[in-house]
Amino acid sequence: MLRSVTSSIIQCRGIKHQVKIKWVRPEYVPSYKPEKSGDLEPISSFPPDTLGKDYALSEEIKDAPEAVKKIFSIAHLGQKEYNVLVKNDLMERVKRHKYDDHTSESRIARITGHIRCLQLTMEKYPKNVKAKQTCQELIDRRKQLLKFLRQYDYKKFEWILEKLNIEYKGHPETYNKLSRKESLRKLTEMHCDDIRNKKLNDYRNLLESQQGPFLKEKLEALKFIKSEQMELQLPVTVTDQDIKKVDKQLEEWKIKDEIKQQAKKKKRSVLLEDSE
Repeated sequence: MLRSVTSSIIQCRGIKHQVKIKWVRPEYVPSYKPEKSGDLEPISSFPPDTLGKDYALSEEIKDAPEAVKKIFSIAHLGQKEYNVLVKNDLMERVKRHKYDDHTSESRIARITGHIRCLQLTMEKYPKNVKAKQTCQELIDRRKQLLKFLRQYDYKKFEWILEKLNIEYKGHPETYNKLSRKESLRKLTEMHCDDIRNKKLNDYRNLLESQQGPFLKEKLEALKFIKSEQMELQLPVTVTDQDIKKVDKQLEEWKIKDEIKQQAKKKKRSVLLEDSE
């Protein structure tokens, strides 16, 4: 009994090692990265001589000398004023009116601008823990607002995704911890499915290649049966419709077979060109 169990274990282990599947742990992507947060567009860019938001509204600044304009530009005022312009640019895309600051679309636009500014900060200073936490909190807050908008006004939800160029990535319903054993099990199932599909395709191609000769034999047999029944004055069981149906199937098979042959020749010529 013990010998049979031992031999079966050894056989299973041998079969397991014959499957050549290599598992590589996927690279960790932080949650604040654009590919995780759903931001499909980088942060808005402005020329260095762009005036600050509040200073651009002044009438005196228009006639001021270049030195004064330079002092009130974002290049001199710093990153804080640049972030204000980024948020204002996104809010202008979705505002309902001039004084719109508290609707759901305006809040989503403001949060999106803040997220992109923090993502730029994290690229420069990856160890900034405070910025990382704030960015994650804002991403979660934006997901809540988008979820609410998606539930109650789907057209506006799609419109704001298009305007802000973002992608909605809701919270997953279930959480599966990444493990080597589970991943190898899934990869093995995929490998077995590929082998099964390959064998089925090969068998299907074999049957389709034999379909043409079979239809030819069937057509000749039907014609022979009909002619013999007519000569012997027996009840005719084969009609002209049956013969036409088989003849039509044969013509369709010839067209398909010709297309397949042309595709094979084209593929062969491409492979030869690549090898040269």
